[in-house]
Amino acid sequence: MSCNFTRTSSGQTTAILGLLISVFCLLTLGLFTFEINRVELARQQLKAACDAAGLAAAATLASSDNLNPTASQQTAMQTALTTFQQNSVLGVPLTNASIASSSTQVPLANQGLLSFQLLNPNNNNQVVSLGDPNGKVILVTGTFGVNPAFGKFLSISSIPVSWQASGGVPSMDLVLCFDLSASIDDMTPVTFVRRQWNAAQGKTNYIVASTAAGSPAGALAQGTILNILGPPVIGSPVDGMYPQQLSSSNYPGDNKYPMNFSEDSGGTGAAPGLRGTPNAGSPPGNCQPGRAGTGGASTYTDLVVNIDGNSQFGGTVFNGYNFPDLSTLVEAARGNLENNNVFTSSKASLSVPTNIRPIAGYQAAYFQAAAQNVHPLYDAQVAAANFLTIMNTDANSHFCLVSFNDNAGTSATDNSTTDNIDYNYTAGGTGSFPSPMIALSSAASTTNYSAIQTILPTTRAYGGTNIGDALNTAVTQLKTNSRQWAKQAIVLFTDGEPTVGGPLDNDPATNARKAAVLAQKSSIPIYTIGLAQTAAIIPSETAILNDTNSNPNTGGIAAIAGNGGKFFLVTKVQNLQLTFENIARQLVQLVH
Repeated sequence: MSCNFTRTSSGQTTAILGLLISVFCLLTLGLFTFEINRVELARQQLKAACDAAGLAAAATLASSDNLNPTASQQTAMQTALTTFQQNSVLGVPLTNASIASSSTQVPLANQGLLSFQLLNPNNNNQVVSLGDPNGKVILVTGTFGVNPAFGKFLSISSIPVSWQASGGVPSMDLVLCFDLSASIDDMTPVTFVRRQWNAAQGKTNYIVASTAAGSPAGALAQGTILNILGPPVIGSPVDGMYPQQLSSSNYPGDNKYPMNFSEDSGGTGAAPGLRGTPNAGSPPGNCQPGRAGTGGASTYTDLVVNIDGNSQFGGTVFNGYNFPDLSTLVEAARGNLENNNVFTSSKASLSVPTNIRPIAGYQAAYFQAAAQNVHPLYDAQVAAANFLTIMNTDANSHFCLVSFNDNAGTSATDNSTTDNIDYNYTAGGTGSFPSPMIALSSAASTTNYSAIQTILPTTRAYGGTNIGDALNTAVTQLKTNSRQWAKQAIVLFTDGEPTVGGPLDNDPATNARKAAVLAQKSSIPIYTIGLAQTAAIIPSETAILNDTNSNPNTGGIAAIAGNGGKFFLVTKVQNLQLTFENIARQLVQLVH
């Protein structure tokens, strides 16, 4: 028996068609696989470009030293774009890559785009707007349009790929120890005035007092506190603004203080009662007819700040308030230009220029203008504020402020309560003067930047110089409240040398050096800024602050603490800003 098989033409056609379909499918699958591999390669190359851009942005932001966060962030973004453009994807240079108009923009084939977002690491990386100083992390999103090798065959024109990379500034826990001792305003331009009622003329005279000693004796007492009083090396306890401590302008037996406050019963040549107890209006008092007294040429009743910034007050207008002469300055400082009642009862109405009329806010305007002329305190406040801004932009910084005079501050609301004008003149009232310590916080959302910027300008010069207490407080804050991963540093600003001891030692210098030893044991560097208002203080100031002698008994604070801390001697107030900026650069290098 035999069998015959006949292959039909339709069967042959089906087999061939199936073979062709299989070949086509295999070819298409191979092309898709090839393109997928190319896309993955493109993504890896894009990742490298984005990572480099993110690191470049962070490095630029961390070294910007720019007081304008917007400018710093824009510069960082431009650096990121430039770095991104130096790379290539699938052999295509990214030279012409640009910043995307939005994060959703899709690139064309062989086109690279970058978009940026600023994140706040202290608030769960929440997105913030350009210019926000909390934008310390730059999120870089790169996209690239892959041009498929077999795009026409596969009907695909472009395949967008993307990658995200972030670059953040380093973390720093920083304590600023800020000197508020009385001498920190010794370069303030002031006038010592004897305000005297002249019965014959029916008005008050405003006489510029004369120095009883000094160089030269008998010179008009107008100019800086330093030049008028000629204090010892540690500076003058007299202050241009409240608390003024005017009796300190003539310590009994100390002829270096040549001026005699009229209410200082112990001062040589003083004329008690010349200023008088106020008979109307509000403190700090009004002239009393018949009690003018005479006193010596060095006797004075008022110490006012020359708010025009000159050694001899020549008049100025501040915030719309007119101060044409010395009489207006004195009456505004006393509060006698606030309303018609006090204007008349104080007899200021008979004495100031006829175009001066009482307006509420005159006294506040005087004090605001005076605060901007308290030197070098005002200059140090501005320089320190700028320093904090740089560190807030350049690093993920948490701040602590330790202000100090006789003692270091203990809380954000700490203050010194004392007589506004002098302890011998109770009619002048008392005031509370901030000496704050704003504690370091490890909480992500509590950097203290804004809090310190707000309170620092309100501080006033008063008291002695307890550097040891300030440093001891700073070390305690860093040991107790610092973030685990953050670098630590202390910046100490002072215009002198230790004059008050405790709590580590009764001797002021030993007290400060023992605090530096505590910093060294905790690996905390101390950067010291010594402002020398006179050449005479340079040797002793350098001896206690230097970075060259690390002997714990005789050395300098920066050297004893070690760990890279530096000493900066500043002999010109104008250089304070540059000095703080220099320290900011060194601190940024420390945290890298």
